[in-house]
Amino acid sequence: MESKVEKKRAFLINFAFLALILGLIYCFFRYLFWATAPFLLSFFFAVLMQKPLRWLDRKTKNKCHTLWSVLLVLLSISIILLPLIFIFAEIVSQIINFVGYLGEQLSDLPQFMETLQSEILKFLSFLPESIYESVSDKIITAISGIVNDFDFSKLGLNIGTITSSVTGMFSVFKNVPSAVIGIVVGIVAWIFFTKDYSKIVKFIRLQLPDGKKNLLVEIKQVFSNTIFKMMRAYGLIMFITFCELFIGLSVLNFIGIMNNSYIFIIAIAIAVFDILPVAGSGGILIPWAVISLVTGDFGRAVGIIVIYAVITVIRQYIEPKIVGTSLGVNPILTLAGLYFGLKLFGFMGMFIVPILLMTVKAFNDTGRIHLWKNLED
Repeated sequence: MESKVEKKRAFLINFAFLALILGLIYCFFRYLFWATAPFLLSFFFAVLMQKPLRWLDRKTKNKCHTLWSVLLVLLSISIILLPLIFIFAEIVSQIINFVGYLGEQLSDLPQFMETLQSEILKFLSFLPESIYESVSDKIITAISGIVNDFDFSKLGLNIGTITSSVTGMFSVFKNVPSAVIGIVVGIVAWIFFTKDYSKIVKFIRLQLPDGKKNLLVEIKQVFSNTIFKMMRAYGLIMFITFCELFIGLSVLNFIGIMNNSYIFIIAIAIAVFDILPVAGSGGILIPWAVISLVTGDFGRAVGIIVIYAVITVIRQYIEPKIVGTSLGVNPILTLAGLYFGLKLFGFMGMFIVPILLMTVKAFNDTGRIHLWKNLED
């Protein structure tokens, strides 16, 4: 009897501890993440700087440690961050123009709905007359309701409003003093973290209990051996998918099947969508091909299907070789992480929660925590 009571008590204590940890994680990402982001990113970049910094220290016998730290940070900013800023600005500009382009395309939606209605009714003509009349009436009513309820006359105004809003937000974002302060603070913190990395890690380890001294090393190993490698692998897959889309759509443009000036943005959007669990590039390419087919643009429909087939075949071939043994969580849990991350923390939550799930799984696999039993156990 006493054993059962002890088990229940242990369960309640563990449950309360887990709830406390989850609550602290939620509060941190909900209220403190953006305030601490400059320091978190700076420390992450400082970790990446340690290998080249140690190499330089060995070559100069630790005589120029501070100088090398500053130069490495400034060199990283000039080589990596500055081009990324310009690329980001260009992408935002392209997105603004693309929104207007979508508005022009959607203005033809009533005609598309009429064509779609005609094609569906033509396809269902094999049905018995009584059934056909009933089904066709419902289809006509549904499509007419969609067309009548959607005020296409205001579409240009809405798109214009959206475009101007995005433009205004971007202009404000560029001039927000707090953002500039955050960048400056982040760069200064990056230099200090890089220079004093060993001291900082040693100080943190001194504060940990004796049984947890190796916790920082294990966390670093988890990120370097699992999460970072997986993110790098899927980043490479995303880049390959982007190249396939960009080349394929450019070929369609070149031979006259398509006439689109936003291939770069479309390729980026589909490549990002392709990396999401369950969704894949087919979630965009297949509906696009169907719409092209319904509107009579058979060449574009065939071209898009060919691009999708090439992406799928290459993805099936390269993914096992690049990723290797799967280190991620179940696609259902990843999808749930994306959804709850979006609901709890907004857009950034779609990336934060899946990474947290991968971290928890990695610690569970290494035996640091025991939340569930694996199938191999």
